[in-house]
Amino acid sequence: MNNLQTYSYKANILIVDDTPNNLHLLSSMLEEQGYEVRCANSGAIALRAVEMEHPDIILLDINMPNMNGYEVCERLKLDPRTRDIPVIFLSALSETIDKVKAFRIGGIDYITKPFQLEEVLARLENHISLRRMQIELQQAKTQAIKALEQEQELNHLKSEFVSMISHDFRNPLTSIQGFAGLLECGSKLPSPEIINRYVSKINNAVDHLLCLLDEILLIGSIESGKIQYHPVSVNLEEFCYELIDTLQYSLGNQHQICFSCSDNTGAEMDIVLLQRILTNLLSNAIKYSPSGSKIDLVLECQNHVTIFQIRDQGMGIPIENQSHLFEAFYRCNNVGDIKGTGLGLAIVKKCVEVHQGNISLESQENLGTTFTVSLPRYDHSES
Repeated sequence: MNNLQTYSYKANILIVDDTPNNLHLLSSMLEEQGYEVRCANSGAIALRAVEMEHPDIILLDINMPNMNGYEVCERLKLDPRTRDIPVIFLSALSETIDKVKAFRIGGIDYITKPFQLEEVLARLENHISLRRMQIELQQAKTQAIKALEQEQELNHLKSEFVSMISHDFRNPLTSIQGFAGLLECGSKLPSPEIINRYVSKINNAVDHLLCLLDEILLIGSIESGKIQYHPVSVNLEEFCYELIDTLQYSLGNQHQICFSCSDNTGAEMDIVLLQRILTNLLSNAIKYSPSGSKIDLVLECQNHVTIFQIRDQGMGIPIENQSHLFEAFYRCNNVGDIKGTGLGLAIVKKCVEVHQGNISLESQENLGTTFTVSLPRYDHSES
């Protein structure tokens, strides 16, 4: 008996019977054994009770007025939400029970009245055990399917990675090889101006390769949980001005980055991750906007949240692409020949998540895009 009590403690049982004495007797017996018991004295009330909270098992009287037990069971089995709840029919020894019909409509067992405690407990224990095994098997199946989907996604990412490597690495490597060949000693050395131009081309190609490697290594570190969060005190206004100056210097003056902020811009953030977030978003805004257009960076510091908004007047993001935008290696179908790895926004999303923040976007084709990043203003690990 102790084993029954230990295993059945949390089981939720619904008893349906139109006879008050039967309800009282059976519920008292089961509550003493540690079951959680609810009662219903009609089929209609039973259906409402099941809708409010699904029981682990139902003990269902057959002969009831208005809606008998067979009808109640049929209603339950027609509903995908309740069809898997085990139903044990109750019938008086003197009554005729259509056993074939009981099992055909979905009943798993039946118990005759008057009730024998040992029999009731044994049948309940057996079917509750079977039900829990079914649930565990379903959970295992769901986990197996999820693992398979993740494996398939991983294989897809590997294929995308190999494709990206073969394309995006080939071009700069070919450029390095070509210009290095031109610099090889021959019968006649190029002029100093040409040598400098070739060396500049090689350096640009090397920088491009290093940038690609940095992105791949960073997203790999984040995925494996190896990335560290190191918040420090920072003046975000000064941080943004320095970042903009660096971008303007490296990308030229083809675009105007307009920065505005609220007062009191002190915060605690991981400046390495923050730089990744803003650099990627601003670089994308520049890359996908027409030359000479304006890009806005807006900083607003609230009590506990810091909000960054990056607005451009670029090509915009098609609505069908927006839900996939933060997936690794994903690129929109309207980017044309504009080069990219599809890793930038995936990195941004991961860095935002490390900060326990949020990122959202609004975009309309040919009108522009706005990214909004909300980050905790202060170190979230202190709590």
